[in-house]
Amino acid sequence: MGDKLLPLVTRHFLIQPQNVDKLWEEEWSVTLRDDADKKVGRFHFEEAGIDGEVTLLLDIEPAYQKPSLGAEIYSAIASFVFKFQELKVVRTSCRHEDDDLVHSLEKAGYVRRKNSDGRDFYSITKQKTSWTGLYMILGLVAGLIIGITISNLWVGTISGIIIGTVIGYLIDKKA
Repeated sequence: MGDKLLPLVTRHFLIQPQNVDKLWEEEWSVTLRDDADKKVGRFHFEEAGIDGEVTLLLDIEPAYQKPSLGAEIYSAIASFVFKFQELKVVRTSCRHEDDDLVHSLEKAGYVRRKNSDGRDFYSITKQKTSWTGLYMILGLVAGLIIGITISNLWVGTISGIIIGTVIGYLIDKKA
């Protein structure tokens, strides 16, 4: 599946692994999109797939550590990782004093989980779909139709809530 998604192309960068067959073990390179020979960073994954989590270790050249550019890289990597159904969390860490990297992570949607020995530990979690309202509306409409059919709107409303919950569970369990 990974080779169909690669390379990762962002607004400014081209992100690709050294070996497509070993996405989780090999080092990846971050190059400029306009100049693929100009390497601006590298990263690799650790502990991929253990309990649905993967640890990301990224090293970017100081000239490209601006929050907007760093967020672009971190977002692209998280989007790629979340395309694999078994992975649900991306973890990383940085020095607490590194303001640009901290802002990059926060801008990309990573949340600080803890601080230990001068390092901040961040993670981003794969979001469930946000279609709950649609599921409930579909369920209520189906339930009201059932309620009108059997001339009992209370039973229809209750069955609609149950139907909406079941639809939501069945669709969201794939995410």
